[in-house]
Amino acid sequence: SSTSGSSPSASPTPTGGQQPPDGALDVSDLPTGAPPRLTYVHEDTVHFAGGETTEVRTRFAPRELVELADGARVWLTIDDRSRSWVEIQDADGGFHDPVRSRLGLSVNRPHSIVAWLTPTGQVMIWEGWASEPRPLGDPIPGNDLRLGPVTGADGAAPGQAGPDCEASTCTVVVTVADRAWQPWEARETGSQPLRDGGYLDIKDVSSTSLAIGWTEIRDFGTCSTLMGGGEFQGFTTCRHTLRSFSPDGRLILGTPAYPDGAGANQVAMYDLGSEQLFSRGATKRAHPTFHATTWEDDTHLLVPIHQDGEWSLVRIASDGTMEYAVAPRREADVLTNPYVLPTGGGLPRG
Repeated sequence: SSTSGSSPSASPTPTGGQQPPDGALDVSDLPTGAPPRLTYVHEDTVHFAGGETTEVRTRFAPRELVELADGARVWLTIDDRSRSWVEIQDADGGFHDPVRSRLGLSVNRPHSIVAWLTPTGQVMIWEGWASEPRPLGDPIPGNDLRLGPVTGADGAAPGQAGPDCEASTCTVVVTVADRAWQPWEARETGSQPLRDGGYLDIKDVSSTSLAIGWTEIRDFGTCSTLMGGGEFQGFTTCRHTLRSFSPDGRLILGTPAYPDGAGANQVAMYDLGSEQLFSRGATKRAHPTFHATTWEDDTHLLVPIHQDGEWSLVRIASDGTMEYAVAPRREADVLTNPYVLPTGGGLPRG
């Protein structure tokens, strides 16, 4: 429902529900706001921001999705034997044959390069306007590999033909977590350990080259650092994991400092000056969990949250207010997140 006299472009005024107490992550009775302003997948349907839908046509079940600036999509899918695959869908809708991969997709800020890992630890990249994926650097040694951020080709113009990485310094960060945690960097010239800044695991790099990641891993928690540069001081916190930058690079998502396999139950937001804008977590009464978060825009997150046997898609603003983007419902598989949100968020605006 829209407020009377509002322009057609105005967001609907949230209806019903209420905000939980400060600090509580309780999504049992929130107001209902606008539908997601990002592409998302639910069951076998792709929902677009404008309200249109189309059928998911991947060979296997979608687990992750990246939208590219040239109109292509890259899917990470899971077969009935729990093996993961990458399926590239060209801008015209046609699919390439699935190729085996490890879990995880990553995309650069302009959405012109997407990366994944092969089962043997080779970083593969698909560049917008390319015809085939290609390897970047050398295979990364190790069994427990975590795919990190993709940087480079930030100046690629929309519609630019040909590979982006060869004309710029493209890098893909991969953390080896086998014994001692160590980030590696794959680039055109090869792959090597990344020892700058004392990071054990790099979570994200902003468009202005600020980095966040774990700098200490303890038995019962972690410490994360925003690495500054020049006069910018940066900061370290052990209260949350600094997880990802907002699209404009001005805000940082915080999740639990101690990850739990059952799912996260705490969400926070920081600015670049170390101020915590809000923090919400589970209470004695409310036991929400989530595994994924996506920036919807510069000041809002979209989070698929499981609570009381139901899943909802919740929008969380930088002041901590929450609303349903998709109202709660019971799903056939109560434990598995039924929503796929785009890795790296939506396409850059402008």
